[in-house]
Amino acid sequence: MDADPHYLKGITSTTTYGQMRRQADNLDVTIASAHLPGNMEGCYDQHANMILIDRSMTYTQKRCTLLHELIHWAHRDTSMGGIYDTRVEHRARRQTALKLINPLEYRTAETMYEGDAYQIACELDVTLQVVKDYRMILVQRLYQFSMVDG
Repeated sequence: MDADPHYLKGITSTTTYGQMRRQADNLDVTIASAHLPGNMEGCYDQHANMILIDRSMTYTQKRCTLLHELIHWAHRDTSMGGIYDTRVEHRARRQTALKLINPLEYRTAETMYEGDAYQIACELDVTLQVVKDYRMILVQRLYQFSMVDG
């Protein structure tokens, strides 16, 4: 399911981290920053109804991570020891990429930077992982289209 949770309708590819935080102030979830252990960038704790974002990240990383965790919150995802079911994590990554990447801006950046994923990510103010996730969506759509056409 890729339905856009109604809580997140106002978030677009141009929404900054600060704007996202301000919008989240009106939601029934607490958002805080902390120094998280290891490579953890963020987490949603369904029992405490809280999202934590690693404060040591860049604003671009925080922006992508916050949206990702808000998607977990909007779907009321539950984790086992901080680990989500593969399908749940795939949905959150997919929805994050679809919200944060404008298709026209992506095509322009793809042409401008000759497919260099890092440069595209910088241009679109997203992480490299979000670009990779978006590319996977494009490949899946192309495959689905070729199956219908062929």
